[in-house]
Amino acid sequence: MVRSTSSAGDQPTAVVYTDRWMRRYDFLVCTLSTRLVWGCPEPLLVDFYRHNLRERHLDIGVGTGKLLDVAGAPSGRDDFEALHLLDVNAVPLAMTADRLRRFSPITHQVDALGTWPLEDNSLTSLGASLMMHTLPDEGRGLAGKTGMFDQAARVLEPGGRLFGSTVVTDAAFARRWPPARLLISAYNRRGFFTNSRDTTRDLRAELEARFINVRVRVRGCVAMWEADAR
Repeated sequence: MVRSTSSAGDQPTAVVYTDRWMRRYDFLVCTLSTRLVWGCPEPLLVDFYRHNLRERHLDIGVGTGKLLDVAGAPSGRDDFEALHLLDVNAVPLAMTADRLRRFSPITHQVDALGTWPLEDNSLTSLGASLMMHTLPDEGRGLAGKTGMFDQAARVLEPGGRLFGSTVVTDAAFARRWPPARLLISAYNRRGFFTNSRDTTRDLRAELEARFINVRVRVRGCVAMWEADAR
């Protein structure tokens, strides 16, 4: 049974995340774009989930839930103790909840940069895959998106794992691979991405200000990070 909370109103991104578009998301984003444009193939992202998933998990910016679906429950378990899904847009949230219904997820239609309806120290892992580059930055780059990290630090128990991936613009791959360079530029002009100022250096700095054991690596033009709650 899927339970839910909601505090989101109309969002501009709802124009993009329609049912018609989301039916194509797995192939266009997870299969094609990650490998051919961003240089970070889907199997690598699935393995990243498998390595970091814990028993009380929250996924934010859920897409269609494919990565989490393929990764499955945490190692050594058949189910999650609790699985939460958070997204500002109703269509991907509902699609992911249906896909993962075997885990009885609890959904939250909430802005990732707002206040999350979750208790302090209540989670053991939190995943944010391929979504931070879409968050509005108020013209401040990653510094304008760190409300997400503040909330993550609040809801994770000490030692809990934060992990995620995002397209960054300072990676050498993003500068020299024409499809990546052109698509990043086009998506920023259209407002699908807001990452023209997002750098690996800033990502690491913002994480280290809030977490311990920060690890950031770049594959293609995707920065993948792991960090532990204090």
